[in-house]
Amino acid sequence: MSTTPGWPSMPSHEAPRRQRRGWLIVALLTMVVLGAGAAWWGRRNTPAVESTTGTMAALDDSSGRAPENSRVLVRVLNASGTRGYARRATIELRDRGFDVVEYDTERGAPRSATLIVSHTGHRDWAERLQRAVGTGEIEARPDSLRYVDLTIFVGRDWKPSTETLRP
Repeated sequence: MSTTPGWPSMPSHEAPRRQRRGWLIVALLTMVVLGAGAAWWGRRNTPAVESTTGTMAALDDSSGRAPENSRVLVRVLNASGTRGYARRATIELRDRGFDVVEYDTERGAPRSATLIVSHTGHRDWAERLQRAVGTGEIEARPDSLRYVDLTIFVGRDWKPSTETLRP
C-alpha cells in the first residue's frame, strides 16, 4: 500500500464503498426532488368542484355557487332519514357562498328525491342551488312571510362530498 504525501492511507476496498454511498445519497435526493416536482405538477391544475357525472369540472360562476354580491338565504331540511345530512349539506352550501340560516330534520316519512323550494321567485338561485347539490327538483311556492329565499329538502338521492369534513 502506497501513500501520497499529505493524504492519509486508506485501504483500497473502502474507496469504492464511499463512492457508492455518495452516489446513493445523490440518487435518493434526486428521487425526492423529482417526486415533489411531480406532486406539484399534478396538483397545479386540479379542478375545484366534482360534477355529478363523477368527472371534475372547473370552478366557475355557473357551477353551483351563490351569485356574487347577493345574499341567498337558505333553509336546509334533512328529509333523507340519514343522520347528519342537513349539517353536511349546510357545510357544502356555505363553502359555495350560500347563506344557510337554519338546518334541521324534516319530520315525517323520508324522501327519496331532493326538493328545492323557491319562496321569492328567484328561479336562477334555485338552479344554482340545484347545481351545487347535484340533484333535486325545483318548485315555486311564493311566501312573502318566509325569511329565507330557498328551502332544500335533502332526499336520499343526494350524495355528500367525499372530502373530509372540517371540525
